[in-house]
Amino acid sequence: MTTQSNNSNKERWYCVMTKPHEERLSLMHLSRQNFDVYLPYVKCKRLYRRKLQWVTSPMFPRYLFVNLQNFEFMPQIRSTRGVSSLVSFGNKPAQIPTEIITEIRSRCKQDVYTVDQPDFEEGDRVEIITGPYQGMKGIFDRNSSAEERVIVLLEIMSTVANVEVDRELLVKDKD
Repeated sequence: MTTQSNNSNKERWYCVMTKPHEERLSLMHLSRQNFDVYLPYVKCKRLYRRKLQWVTSPMFPRYLFVNLQNFEFMPQIRSTRGVSSLVSFGNKPAQIPTEIITEIRSRCKQDVYTVDQPDFEEGDRVEIITGPYQGMKGIFDRNSSAEERVIVLLEIMSTVANVEVDRELLVKDKD
């Protein structure tokens, strides 16, 4: 959720540190006080209870951005529910370059950046993260005829087997 500013030439963005897991609460209370606030989110697939699910969470856990023209509002921001502090160096709040906020916004759709699934190339080492082959490592062979499935070469009982699995069950092997 974002409150848009009217005059981008006067944007002065600052980083607000929130209390743990209170980014949305801070956003809501700062917005109610008519502050121009920006909280970008990231949406990605995560393994939760052995199932992959889409999860949307703050892009920068415990941080959000506020556009301030006047430092007289600093005490009001610091005392807002959910806010821990303003990120500062010494006694001076750290200003975030407007270009950074603009770049983040350009990559987000409705304040959410969606992490796409990785593309695999023939020969990539992969690991299966859930399902009956969980923890097994293999080599990406090719895409399957089914849109979301791929063929992986696994060594099973001293034999190399072609196994068809859902693309979303694979991650690139870090080893």
